[in-house]
Amino acid sequence: MKNNVEISLPSIITAIANSEFEGFVAGTLYSQGWSIIYRGLDLDSIEAFVSNNPAIAQNALLIYTPDLPGLNTESIEQLSGSLRQMIGFSAESKNQDGFSELLKLPENANELVSIVRGFVRAPMVRPMFGLPKTHRRAKVIGIGSTSSAVGATTFAINLAMELSVLGKQVLLLDADVKRPAIAFLLALRNLQSEDKWLTIAKDLSVGEITREHIAHFDSYMDSAVSSFDFVITDLGSIEKISDSLTDRRWTSSAIHWSCDNADDLIFAGSADNLGIHRMMNVAKTFSLLTIPAKINVLLNFKSKNRKSAEQESSFLSALAPFKPSRIFTLPRDSRSVERAQNESSTLIDIDERGILRKAISKIAVEMAG
Repeated sequence: MKNNVEISLPSIITAIANSEFEGFVAGTLYSQGWSIIYRGLDLDSIEAFVSNNPAIAQNALLIYTPDLPGLNTESIEQLSGSLRQMIGFSAESKNQDGFSELLKLPENANELVSIVRGFVRAPMVRPMFGLPKTHRRAKVIGIGSTSSAVGATTFAINLAMELSVLGKQVLLLDADVKRPAIAFLLALRNLQSEDKWLTIAKDLSVGEITREHIAHFDSYMDSAVSSFDFVITDLGSIEKISDSLTDRRWTSSAIHWSCDNADDLIFAGSADNLGIHRMMNVAKTFSLLTIPAKINVLLNFKSKNRKSAEQESSFLSALAPFKPSRIFTLPRDSRSVERAQNESSTLIDIDERGILRKAISKIAVEMAG
């Protein structure tokens, strides 16, 4: 039996009276890789297309506005049985003419894409977008790895610590639900059982996303961004990010939320052959996606020999589709990392003058500025 949580991307039918808004919707979604299969001018044309193409319509998402000629609540109800999903938008601040569940017109491409992704992931749940960035307290930073063993979790832990040393109230959130590691690395017992988070040092708290959090994930994150100056989220692997943004698995919730709400995303990678290949694949994927966050890249394990310099040049070339806001580099310091792991501690506690600790401290100062 096919797993019903793995879903295919639906095609798009537009039923929008305003030509400018229709062009914005169709153009934006097309640029993101969605297939725009029909652009109806009135109810009759929509009904004819659906009637003549029943198999196609069953996997189609209809985006409509209630002012389309001939459209009414009865016709919407009839169409719903032939289509996969429907989203209604209205310029009015409230529902009109008996239409229910109409959404306010999206203000920009980021918001439109987030709404559509949300409906594809959870068609029975009306999208909730949390606190507007202008009204929330925290700066949100999501950290993901583009390859295995590139130090993303080590970086997340120590960036959070360095920000707390600067006097910022920080929440370090382990959202790598498949392979959580922060509790183990910091020897934190029963972290999963915490309803919210655990304070482990002055100005530093740690939380771990579990399946139990997903039912109220939006409210959990709203509370987090209202309570802290920084929320640092370890997202784990983002190699298959395009799939994560449109599936319904609970394991993708943190990636969904971060792509829609983070201020900065930092993608960690290394300049070996496999690391370059995987970074290139992720960069190509993200060049096709619209997300509001600034994209930054972290080159870990930077070395000074000739071969490394050549690989790093290839690594930087792979970043071109990203157009990254910033590129951070970290030196290799295996001894300090190993010691920190053995002692379940952070780099500043192990060796305040270590080269890796100093490099992360400089990034923290830049992020806090």
